[in-house]
Amino acid sequence: MGKFMRGFIMFLMLLGGVGVLLYPDLLNWQESQQHIGFIQQYNENIALMAQAELDYQFERARIFNLSITDISMNDPWGQGASDVSGTAEYYSMLDFNHTNNMMARIEIPAINVDLPVFHGSTSAVLDRGVGHMPHTSLPIGGYGNHSVLTAHTGLIRSRLFTDLVDLPVGQIFVITVGDRRLAYQVYQRQIVWPHQIDVLQTEEDRDLVTLVTCYPYGINSHRLLVFGERIEYEEGMVELIEPIIDAWELRHLAVIALVALVILISIFRGIKAKKKKKRRQKNMGKILDRRFDREYEELFGVNYDEYEDE
Repeated sequence: MGKFMRGFIMFLMLLGGVGVLLYPDLLNWQESQQHIGFIQQYNENIALMAQAELDYQFERARIFNLSITDISMNDPWGQGASDVSGTAEYYSMLDFNHTNNMMARIEIPAINVDLPVFHGSTSAVLDRGVGHMPHTSLPIGGYGNHSVLTAHTGLIRSRLFTDLVDLPVGQIFVITVGDRRLAYQVYQRQIVWPHQIDVLQTEEDRDLVTLVTCYPYGINSHRLLVFGERIEYEEGMVELIEPIIDAWELRHLAVIALVALVILISIFRGIKAKKKKKRRQKNMGKILDRRFDREYEELFGVNYDEYEDE
């Protein structure tokens, strides 16, 4: 097998390895584009709505939340999870101009999350983004409300709440609903059994949102609960939060470094081989010159070296 063919095979193997490493991120990027599309459409619809219509939607949601005195819910990943749904009235709430069943947007800067929030927590909803668990408060803010938002962990095609485990107490997440921005600060984290999520109840003097996902990664025997309490939102708050370097970024840096190293080694070896070839050709030229001189002397009886000196 020639050197060119060996090099070509090595290049294909490298390309295949890089493809395997980047494949999940390519899928995640594709899914992120869909999420961005949902959010852009949502923002456009909100911008076209009159303030009176927005106020009407919030007033309906406020009255709906007042009717919730005892939160009851099912585990969104347990048996019968696909049956978890709300009433027709529930699905008509915060339905801003029929925006793909999207009611809000959640941003968690510390773990690079920016996702649409949909009505319900069926499997179809959780495959698209974050689900709002029916029979919990709608995420419009206000004392006595406790909204529960849930999303998958560990999907190959989308990270969703995979990095929620890295969100520490004190960090902030922001929910945008209609034309309102609501900020919540994480004050507690809990790991519970699936049947223990009924601990999520309303409190009269608190405005709460809890984020729920499976735990631990790949086993999913428990549920991770991240509790947030409302704080005053300030313009630019999201941009001021220092983002962490997550595994996604580290993986890309590692792949880029690996590819760069292989390219540099290949270039170095190519330059070295080229120099070696030139030296070999030069040495071969000298050998041929000396052989020619000897043959010339034998044929004509002339010392070629003396002739050159003259």
